[in-house]
Amino acid sequence: MIAPVPSSPAAWYLRILWNARLPFLIIVAVCGGVAAVITALQTPLYASRALMSVRPPPEVVAEFLRAHRPKIGADGRLYDENDPLRQSGPGRWAPRLTAPGLVTLAARDAGLLSAGQSLDDKQAAAWVTAEAIDGADLVRLTVWQPSPGAATKLAEAVVARGLEANRTDEAEVIAPEVHRRLVIVDPPTLPATPSFPRRDMNLAAGFGLGVLLAAAWVAARQVIRN
Repeated sequence: MIAPVPSSPAAWYLRILWNARLPFLIIVAVCGGVAAVITALQTPLYASRALMSVRPPPEVVAEFLRAHRPKIGADGRLYDENDPLRQSGPGRWAPRLTAPGLVTLAARDAGLLSAGQSLDDKQAAAWVTAEAIDGADLVRLTVWQPSPGAATKLAEAVVARGLEANRTDEAEVIAPEVHRRLVIVDPPTLPATPSFPRRDMNLAAGFGLGVLLAAAWVAARQVIRN
């Protein structure tokens, strides 16, 4: 029996894929397997997260509003009530919480480093990240470690070091500068499952790449045959 002639380019290509289904599936399976192996070889990392607020004490703001005095920030410029970064300083505190010196001291407090060990910029960035949340007075802190307990301990130590640094800075601020008080909104979490690697995403990417490679291989083979 003679096979019917495909009625459209799509039907023609689907017919080619069907005829080459075995190598197509092998390529997809190999790419998916490679993604699974790479994922299995990656060291699992747990993320402990905390949320902190950096804002002036309410009584300080109320006094400035009552007296209609110009408010000066710690940078010496006028305090801008329409700019969250100028109001509360999360953009100034986020990098301070991730500074190698502070992270090193926090890691020693948490028992993750000995007294003679220290972290460079790259290592500190791999352990601790912090970002200022746009349009708010909040800083989101994330700490990465290979065990949930270590991640939580380091996050707590970073928060404690940050609070102490803020208290020291605030004690040195005198009027008319605006105080900025660092406050814990959500304490460091105890992660239940690894946040890295993202197994489902890696496998999906592997299978997707496999489909693309297999489709390209089938098309190239057909062009060479013709």
